[in-house]
Amino acid sequence: MAEGTIRTLVVDDSEFFADMTAETLTQEHGMDAVSVHSGATAAERLAEEEFDCVVSDYEMPEMDGLELLSTVREEDPSLPFILLTGRGDEETASKAIRAGVADYLLKLEVVEDKQYGRLANRIESVVKQDRTRKKFESLVANSPDGIAHITQKGVLLSANPSLADRLGTTPTALAGERLTDVMDTEIARRRVAALREAIDEGETVETTDSLDGRHYQNQFVPVESHRERATAQLVSRDVTERVERERELERQNERLEEFASVVSHDLRNPLNVAASALELLDVEEDNEMVAKIDRSLDRMSDIIEDVLTLAREGRAVHEPEWVAIESLAEEAWADVATDGATLSVTVTGEIEADPTRARDLFANLFRNAVEHNDGPVTVTVGARDDGFYVADDGTGIDDESDVFEMGHSTADDGTGIGLAIVAQIADAHGWGLELADSADGGARFDVTGVVSRE
Repeated sequence: MAEGTIRTLVVDDSEFFADMTAETLTQEHGMDAVSVHSGATAAERLAEEEFDCVVSDYEMPEMDGLELLSTVREEDPSLPFILLTGRGDEETASKAIRAGVADYLLKLEVVEDKQYGRLANRIESVVKQDRTRKKFESLVANSPDGIAHITQKGVLLSANPSLADRLGTTPTALAGERLTDVMDTEIARRRVAALREAIDEGETVETTDSLDGRHYQNQFVPVESHRERATAQLVSRDVTERVERERELERQNERLEEFASVVSHDLRNPLNVAASALELLDVEEDNEMVAKIDRSLDRMSDIIEDVLTLAREGRAVHEPEWVAIESLAEEAWADVATDGATLSVTVTGEIEADPTRARDLFANLFRNAVEHNDGPVTVTVGARDDGFYVADDGTGIDDESDVFEMGHSTADDGTGIGLAIVAQIADAHGWGLELADSADGGARFDVTGVVSRE
């Protein structure tokens, strides 16, 4: 039997009709249909074998179709059951619906009008719905998120094991309980208020809260149904680890910036003293030594500025803006001593970023291209499917293994912090950063995972 084939049990006391129906469903509609000729036999087969759907006659001796349905429901409350009835009256239809049939058809229409295609379509429809429902229920039951179906008044209609575990009980025990009776009252009230807002507005509402030291991100999704009561689905995700990581990162950033500020302050004082003393020296008498000291002081100043920048650029970007990438590149280029180099921007559109820090990323990549090549170079900012790149036509980078490491520099006067700053900014945005050879043999830096728009 092919995967996905619908296995159907056809039940009718008329052997001719049962066998013909099963044969037609099998040969003409690709099902695996089995026929039996009594309700008792059908019950036995269902106890022994798996079926996707039951198609049963209503009027049968000893056990009629509705009695068979009652027996089936004791073992399987959801097995799709289609009833074939010889009567088209409202009383029969009402009985069938109350009993929980998935659908019902007039038997004479199927037999005399030979509408087996219509019957096959009904079978496929109810089985598809049942399989979709089972898949959804399996996902809900096995989800690590807490999921519940709740009425507008805060009554739990159902809950999955994850939510029940959080509340120290079982899904069965939660059914019918009020949310305010099974968890912290104030938090429950806020959740019910959000649920009512979702139902009233017809839109998903999101909230966050904390319970027993854990942090949760909640979604309240209005449910469209024919129930008399308005309801919504609650999906509650435990985000404690993420919140704690963010808080720890924030603390680390604060400590790093404090450290950088202290270091820069303690360095700047003796640096200023040295610079002042340098002005008092006789330049003509010891010109070479004065130049050497001057270069050292400039380098110390550069290091201080880079350390401060590195400390601040590592903070995560929480509120990015849409900014034109072409403007970012051109503004950053204006901040760099280009020494005759030229800039070519071939990318357009906007990216989602912190404008100041993204401009710093470009500036450091530009500065790296200018300072690590002999003679003027052309620097290109181009587009890629998931971001952008910055490339030059210089000599390239021989050792790419630790180029983003702190202190790595091939330039005599480089601080070795510029590309570390680039890596920090990319990481703060959630971007990827890769080094490769450009088409012209120089260096190419690919920035990936960038959210962009035209």
